[in-house]
Amino acid sequence: MFCLTGCDDPAPSEPHQDVVAALTHEKGAHQLRWLEIKDKIAPGAWLASREAGREIEPSDPNAVAIRDLIAQADQRYTEGPRMIANRAVQVQEMLSENGVTEQPRSIIAGLVSIAPVGERAGFGETCQHYVTARIQGMSRDEALAALGRQPLPMAKPGDEQ
Repeated sequence: MFCLTGCDDPAPSEPHQDVVAALTHEKGAHQLRWLEIKDKIAPGAWLASREAGREIEPSDPNAVAIRDLIAQADQRYTEGPRMIANRAVQVQEMLSENGVTEQPRSIIAGLVSIAPVGERAGFGETCQHYVTARIQGMSRDEALAALGRQPLPMAKPGDEQ
């Protein structure tokens, strides 16, 4: 009788996400450039995975913290969670191209800090103003203070809810 090592061990219930992605040749969440409607991953887990450079489960404390931050942004801006996450990554990339390093989590937190609940401003439009201020040489705190002193820009028609 032949037996593989550990043959008495119970089989795992489900393969880990990394294994499934490798076997199906799918990109892991941390490798996705954007979060599309068809993607079956929560925006908080996606951003946490991108930060970590590996797959992060939705129940991970970092994913939960980012999910809660995105929910706060959703209460203040017109875009929904997926678009808030995508815009934050877009801002990160635009800033990086101009020598400014800032993580999406920090970008969302900063923009949450300047908008009261129910503001319903445009997140994408606010991001544009933030990027412009940062590229013009303002620090993060200066850019947020400048944005906070004026009414935040309203969403353009057609922005995703």
